[in-house]
Amino acid sequence: MGYSQFVYDLMYKNDYQMTARFTATSFRKTLEKHMDRNEVLFAEPYAAAQSLKNDWTRLASTYGCIMVVLSRETLTIRPHWFAKWLISLLSLDLCHKIPITNIRGVTERGKWFSYGKIELHFVTTDGKNQRILLYMKKYQEFIGTVKNAMYK
Repeated sequence: MGYSQFVYDLMYKNDYQMTARFTATSFRKTLEKHMDRNEVLFAEPYAAAQSLKNDWTRLASTYGCIMVVLSRETLTIRPHWFAKWLISLLSLDLCHKIPITNIRGVTERGKWFSYGKIELHFVTTDGKNQRILLYMKKYQEFIGTVKNAMYK
C-alpha cells in the first residue's frame, strides 16, 4: 500500500480494521518516511482544532484528535477515526478539505502549553469566509509551508 493510499484510506474510509493496524508510532514513522516521496508538504497527526463558525463550535476543542495534512493542492483537516463520530454528531465543523487557492491567511495567535495556536482563514466551497484555530507542535513549520504553498 502506498503512502498516498494509506493517508486517503485513513482519512476518508471508515475501515476501522485498517486504521487499528497502525499504532501511533508506526503512523508517525510511516508519515515521516514517505513525506518527501509524495505530494505531502506537511503533516501533523495529533493536532487540536476549534472552529470559529459559531458560538456552539467555539465551545469545543479536540486535543490530539485532529490530523492536518498539507499537500501541494489541498489542506486537509480531519478527525481521527475514534473521534469522527462524536465530532460529526456534535456538528463541530472540523472536517475540511481546502484547496490552497481558497486559503486567505494563516496567523500565529500565541501558544497554548507546548502547542502553537494558529488561526486559519479560508473560503469554503460555498463561498463563505471561515476561520478555524489549529493547535500544533510544529506550528512554525506549518505557517511557513502554507505561506510558501499559497504564493506559488
